[in-house]
Amino acid sequence: MITSVILSYAFMYFVLFVAVPFVFVMFVMTCIKFFRADHDDVHHEMTLRPELFDKESFNFFKSLKTVVEGKYDVCVNVPLDNVFNMDQHDAELNHECRLDYVLVDHDSSAVKLVISDSGKQSNSPMKKLFSKFNVGFVEMNQHKQWDPQSLKLALAV
Repeated sequence: MITSVILSYAFMYFVLFVAVPFVFVMFVMTCIKFFRADHDDVHHEMTLRPELFDKESFNFFKSLKTVVEGKYDVCVNVPLDNVFNMDQHDAELNHECRLDYVLVDHDSSAVKLVISDSGKQSNSPMKKLFSKFNVGFVEMNQHKQWDPQSLKLALAV
């Protein structure tokens, strides 16, 4: 009987003088870390871009919208992990990979065609990936003249 009383008091004092202060100190340290101002962030100034697109990209975008004639929506700079279902690891790896223009069906929201600026990088792995899922992939150089008929044919397929 006396042992259980002593153990009860020992447990009570342990919780009161060891566990509760430990939790309180950890809470205070977490608050200090969370609310501490980073000196690096204070000196960086953020400004708004005067234009979202450069002149060639904006002209290409406007002409692309006229080619699709309201049947498709044009999405710009879409992350690859928004187009494909990926596990968490692959999504983190491919989040930086962006698709220049994605044409989405206005009615079903299905991806119909992807247009990429061929001047940026080699797109052969992307071509294989999209052909595997029967999605058109067109490489175009925005700085050169492009053929609207070829896009209409790619959309028809």
